[in-house]
Amino acid sequence: METCLAFVLGGGGARGAFQVGALKALHEAGLRPDLLVGSSIGAVNAAAIALWGFDETGLFGLELAYHKVAGAGIIDVSLPRFAVQAITGRLNHQSRERAANFLVATGITPDLTFGDLTGPRLGIVGADLAEGQTILYGRDPNGSILEAVLASMAIPPWFAPVERDGHFIMDGGVVSNLPIEAALDMGATEIIALDLEDPNTLPGIDNSLTQLAGRLWYAVGRRVVYLEMELARARNVRVHHLQLRSHAATPVWDFSDVTGLIRTGYEQAWAWIPDELGIGGPKSVSRLDERPE
Repeated sequence: METCLAFVLGGGGARGAFQVGALKALHEAGLRPDLLVGSSIGAVNAAAIALWGFDETGLFGLELAYHKVAGAGIIDVSLPRFAVQAITGRLNHQSRERAANFLVATGITPDLTFGDLTGPRLGIVGADLAEGQTILYGRDPNGSILEAVLASMAIPPWFAPVERDGHFIMDGGVVSNLPIEAALDMGATEIIALDLEDPNTLPGIDNSLTQLAGRLWYAVGRRVVYLEMELARARNVRVHHLQLRSHAATPVWDFSDVTGLIRTGYEQAWAWIPDELGIGGPKSVSRLDERPE
C-alpha cells in the first residue's frame, strides 16, 4: 500500500497564523506532506503551500501574506456594520470581493486548477447548506482552487456563501473544522492535524445567549473532531493531533499580532514534535524575528 502523509489544517480565522509557525517547525523537522487538506483559514494555508511549495521560500511567502492581511482590511470588524448585517440578514459581498482580489494577487488566480499543482495534492472542505454535508474540492483536477478557497472561508456575515448549481456552499468549519475525514477519503495513511480550536478564546459560562452559543459551537466542533479521529482509528490511520493554543484570547478577525501568533505556533510545535514524532529540536535560527515589510 502506498503511504500518504497528510497535513490537515483546521479553521480558526486569524489563529491560522499559528499554523504558519507550526508548518515551519514541521519543515525543519524534515517532514514533507504528500497531501494538504484544509478548512476555512486552513484551506487558505493549504492552498498557498500547495502553490508556493513546502520549503523556506513558500513558508516565508505565507508569513508575508499574513502581514499583508493585517493591513489589507479584508474583514470588516466594525461592530455597527456587523450588527446591521446580522439584524437585516444582508450578505457581505464586498468582503468576499476583497478576499478574492487578495488571493488573486498572491497567485491563486481564477484559472488555477487543482490539476495545475505540481507538489502535494490539495483538498479543500466546504459545507453544503442544502445537503448538510461536506463538499470536498480537489478530486476533480479541473476544479477552481479560488472558488474552493472562497467557499471554504465563507462565513456570514463577514463573507457571503458561494452559490453553485443551486447549492449554497460556505465555511467548511461548519461541518468539519479539522477535516480528518476528508484526508482519509483522499488516501491519507498518516495524518498530522493542526487544530486551531482554542478553549482559551471561549467566554465564561452564564445565562447570556452569546456565551452559551459560543460554548455550544465549541462543544459541537469538539464532538465532530472526536468522531473523525475515531474514524481514522477504525481505518488504522494514525493521527498526530496538535491543538495550538494562545496565551490570551485571539478573536478570529484580529490579525494585529501576526508575529506573536506565528512565533507561538512555532514554539508549541517544537515542544510537541520530539515526543509525538520522535524528532529532535530546531535545526536553524528562526526567521520569524525578521518581520517582513
